[in-house]
Amino acid sequence: MKTDFGFHSEPGTGTEADSRGSPLAERSFQSRPDILSRREAAVLLGICTVTLDRLDIPRTKIRHRIMYKRDVISKWVDDHTEKTRKAKA
Repeated sequence: MKTDFGFHSEPGTGTEADSRGSPLAERSFQSRPDILSRREAAVLLGICTVTLDRLDIPRTKIRHRIMYKRDVISKWVDDHTEKTRKAKA
């Protein structure tokens, strides 16, 4: 069964795999909830991965894998949140 994210379940095993056939557990960071994949970080922020790539959010890259720490994303959002101005009366 294919989903929107290109993952599918292998028949009879109950394990998920990506569209290239690699087990999802090897491709995600489920054992470390504080570390997000590129796609997970984009979903968390509500933006597409292309937009995420253009932002200056600190990330770690090991070979082809790009990873984001959840607390670093939160800090980046806090640092880039504009303060609201009080309306002049």
